Formats: sequence, C-alpha cells, structure tokens
Amino acid sequence: MLEGALNRLSLAGLCATLVGNGIGRFAFIALMPALIDAGWFTKGEASQLSVATLFGYVVGSWRSDWLAQRYSPAALIRASMLLISISFFASAFSGGPVAWYYFWRVLAGACGAVLMVLPGPLVVPRHDPAVRVRASSIVFSGVGLGPVVSGILVPALIAGLGAVVVIGDHLLPLVFRGVEGAWLGLGVLCLALTLGSWRQWPTELPAAPDAAATVQVSGRTVWLILVAHGLNAVGYLAHTMFWVDYLVRDMGMTLASGGFYWSVFGFGAAVGPLLAGRLAHTFGTKRCLLAGFALKAVAAALPVWTSTAPALFASSLLMGICTPGVLALVASYTLEVVGPALNRPVWGKATFSFSLAQGAGGFLMAFAVTYLDSYRPLFLVSAVALLGSIACIAAVSSRQPAVVSGEAEEKPVETPSHPDVSSDAVLEK
Repeated sequence: MLEGALNRLSLAGLCATLVGNGIGRFAFIALMPALIDAGWFTKGEASQLSVATLFGYVVGSWRSDWLAQRYSPAALIRASMLLISISFFASAFSGGPVAWYYFWRVLAGACGAVLMVLPGPLVVPRHDPAVRVRASSIVFSGVGLGPVVSGILVPALIAGLGAVVVIGDHLLPLVFRGVEGAWLGLGVLCLALTLGSWRQWPTELPAAPDAAATVQVSGRTVWLILVAHGLNAVGYLAHTMFWVDYLVRDMGMTLASGGFYWSVFGFGAAVGPLLAGRLAHTFGTKRCLLAGFALKAVAAALPVWTSTAPALFASSLLMGICTPGVLALVASYTLEVVGPALNRPVWGKATFSFSLAQGAGGFLMAFAVTYLDSYRPLFLVSAVALLGSIACIAAVSSRQPAVVSGEAEEKPVETPSHPDVSSDAVLEK
C-alpha cells in the first residue's frame, strides 16, 4: 500500500486524465475559434466535430468495462494515450475531408472515456485507505488542468512558439505557428505525457471485491441518480462546447482573452475535486451535491443575465469548480446510497447515462447553433437541466441498509475491473 497520495502512480493517473479529457477533449474547445477564422471549418462543421468527440465518449464509456475484462487495463491506458497523441498529429493538415477529422475526434473521445474510467480503479486501491480520497483527487485533477494548459498554450502556439527536443547528444529545434502548429504542439505535449508515464502503470490487477454483502436499493432511487447525472451532463455542455467561441465571436474578445477565461475555468476545475471532498466531509455529501448543482446552474445562467467582466469571470470559475467537483460528489453520493457492493454496476450505469445525455445534448446544441444568432439560449438550457438535477437528488430518500447476505459490515469495492454482484439481482423493482 502506498502511504502518500502524491507519488509516481498517482501522477501517472493525472497524466492519463490530462491527456484523455483535459487536452484530448477540452483543448479542441480553445481551438475552435481559430479553426473557424482560419477557414478550416464552418461554424456548423466545427460544432459537429465537438459532437464527434462526445459521440466517441459515449461509445468509450459504454465499452470501457467490457475491454478491461478482456485486456490489461494498463495496456488499454497506454494505447488510449498514444492514440490521442496520434489524433492531434493526424489533424494537423488542412484541406482534408471533414470525415477525416470527424474520425479522429470520435477516436479521441472514445479513448478519453477509457482514460476517465480505468486509471482511478487501477491507481486508487493501491493507496492506504487514509489517503485514497487525496490520491483520487490528484488523478482527476488532470481533467481540470487541461483547460488551463490549453487556454494558455493554444493562443501561444497559434501566435508562434519555439521548443527544443533533446535526442541523444543532438538538439532538434521545433517551431509551432498557426493552426497547424497548435495541432502539432498539443500532439507533442500528449506524447510527452504518454511516454513519461509509460512505465509507471502496474501490470497486475487489484484483488477482486468481496461480494458477500449486498443491500436492497429501490429501483426508483437508482433511476433518480441516473437522471440527475444525465441532466448534470447537459448542464455543462454549453460552456465546454461553446464558451470560448461565445466570448470571441459573440462578445468580440480576442482569442487571448477567450483563452484567459478558459484558463479560469480550468483553474476552477483543477481545485474542484479537492474543494468538494473537503466540504462534503464537513457538511455532508447530499447537502454539498445539492449546493453544487445550484451553483452550477447559476454559472450556466450568468451569461444570459449579464455580460460584464465580473459575471463572465464568475461564470468561468464556478462552472470550472463545479464540473469535476459535482462529478466527484455524485460518485460519492452513489456509493453512500447504494452501498459498496452495488457501487460499481450503478456507477457504471450513471457514467453511461452521463455520456449518453452528453452526446445527445451536444448533437442537439450543435444543430441548434446553425439557427441561432447567439449562444445565450443554450446557456439557459443548461441552467434549466441543472434545476432538474436538484429536483432528482432532493427526491432521493436516505438509504436504510438491508443486508441480503453475508456480513453486516460492508467491505469497500476497490476495482471495477472484475465482474461483481449483478445490480439487477438486488435492486427492488
């Protein structure tokens, strides 16, 4: 057991979520205005490429557990990080058919889902129970660091940025400039993170969970969690798909200014899981989850009410904090409500619900932007969806454990990589 939360393994997990979601998915948002202004894509085509990433995420989240039961999770993580790196290099050539870029965006989204599902169960159970929450926070902070990195790096790469690569005794100077340079620079960064973490992944799996103890949980309760988490996905879509483009093209800001606000989002996302965990320990998970949904709804609605700089800053920061922070709270609340034995199957369904709502909502939003003069109605849709999440969680009753078999004391489920007790066998209809 690793006694400290910050170590090579947890940092490898951070690299995986940074490549898979922080850069693999979110860097494209910072790149969208430049792609449109440079004539690579129309506004509608760029939006559809965002949806392609979401579609890939749906497919990846659906099949991640299936893949992990048949192949080494460490090998899947390495392959996913490598494929995302390649996707940036493959996209760095203008003039190709849209289908070419669509393919690579779908692949990046699918690999991003794998890198969201697998690193945590592979990394966190190897830590001492006293530091597992902190280790998990380090792993998932990579999601929030991506917008920080891309918000600063994308404008710099487009303006022109030099770098030197050391190969043996030789120095290879590289210069990145323009949209092509941005694609290539992001690919180089992902590849460096991939190679840097390559040897850190453990080859053996954690021990399979003890499924002797199970609890009965109302099917209504599970459905409320699934719906709440699906609406949670819709609640952040407008910001993660269109925020920078809204600031640059609707508000008339420079790309650097848009990148700054995206970096504010990323800073919030980087500290969100740590802040959520600390507050939940003090005030309770359900209260913090309801408060998180409420703050996230305010963040989504702020651009509809006002376009002042303080409001836009607050919207960026709050949405950044709440995006991974609420995700961590939903995961903790699911465990609290359904119990350890049912956590993996129910959380798997919740993750798929999130990705499905994300993909469908993203497609509809991308379709809608071709008929809208502003992104503001989409921010309002996100805010209303989050009010639905509040209603669902408020309707969930506190769990009263009813042990079906085994010991009364529940043992934690540490990895989703092995089959465990079926949720359908223990959920009350």
